[in-house]
Amino acid sequence: MATVHLAETQSAGGFRKRVALKRLLPHLASEPELVDAFAREARLASHLHHQHIAQTFDLGVIDGIYYIAMELVSGPTLRQIMRQSDNAAGAIPIEHTLDIAIQVAGALDYAHNLADDDGKPLSLVHRDVSPANIIVSGAGVVKLIDFGLAKVSSSRSTQVGILKGKLSYMAPEYTLGRLDHRADLFALGVVTHEMLTGRALFDAARDQDIIGLLREMPIQPPSRWNPRVTPDVDNIVMTALQRDPAQRWQSAAAMGAALQEAVRTEKYVTNPAALAAWVEWAFMQDTRVDVSGLTAVIADLNDTSDPRRKRNTPLTPTPTTTPNSRPPTPTPATLSRAPRHATDAKTNPVQVVRKLGVARAALLALVLAAGAASAAYFALGLF
Repeated sequence: MATVHLAETQSAGGFRKRVALKRLLPHLASEPELVDAFAREARLASHLHHQHIAQTFDLGVIDGIYYIAMELVSGPTLRQIMRQSDNAAGAIPIEHTLDIAIQVAGALDYAHNLADDDGKPLSLVHRDVSPANIIVSGAGVVKLIDFGLAKVSSSRSTQVGILKGKLSYMAPEYTLGRLDHRADLFALGVVTHEMLTGRALFDAARDQDIIGLLREMPIQPPSRWNPRVTPDVDNIVMTALQRDPAQRWQSAAAMGAALQEAVRTEKYVTNPAALAAWVEWAFMQDTRVDVSGLTAVIADLNDTSDPRRKRNTPLTPTPTTTPNSRPPTPTPATLSRAPRHATDAKTNPVQVVRKLGVARAALLALVLAAGAASAAYFALGLF
């Protein structure tokens, strides 16, 4: 519906302030329903005043173009951070993952309990809690943005059968037509799981397949892939990911309190300065180069045109340890530097076969066989 630009306000006395300017696409200005939705977003966001929610300053129209002036948050989105972690910086440290989740939970707690001017609860649901809508500022303060899809109790903006938000972070009950604030907590559980594991949780090429995974896929705890995740953190995330909303965290405050207790129990150091320093360090790291070429082959065999396919991971992981056992703890260097998808591909051919399917694995085998043959020719002095 809109584009976002860097802009400056100009006031008396030469006062200037940088803002993020969201502009409705010009060809949509003639659509009354879309203009109303754009204005509704601004009116709703103007009531949100919280340190972990980006503020909205103004709504207006100039030369027929509708705009919303918003707080400019200088920093990467969590989606960008996760990509940089996957490509160069290694796993997001657990303490920073928990810090981000705690701050988002605080924003959701405030939004879920927001009331109108008469004190009537709005029963607001964000509906689009995802890495793309979470920004980590240069000061290490996390901001939840984009309430454009938010649902309030009095809203009639959603047609029957229409889903709004990103499917991979959508609560299962919402796909069946039921929605309340606990859907946002499921989404926060998905985001936290992905930060802890470096893997997309619900990932498929087709929308209907993603919905099927949301409803039925067995969900493994984060420690299945990251052995440094403690049982307490596992329990917090898995509670958020309960498919029955009644078994989920019943409030963002309760989930945030549990996360804070896990931080205290494990004696993690969480503060804005530490988070900001790590994010700055992460974006200074160069993209890794896989000298074996295997990662490139896997990437070519997968459909990289679909933006939802960010990682080459199986939909249902196959246990590699015996029941009630935990894999050995990797060294800090492994956790911070080694790309998981490259490591899995090199050390576990079975996982490669499962990821690519029989046909793709056959093609991969031909590539590897050709490489082995070349090595043999060199060894025998035939070249």
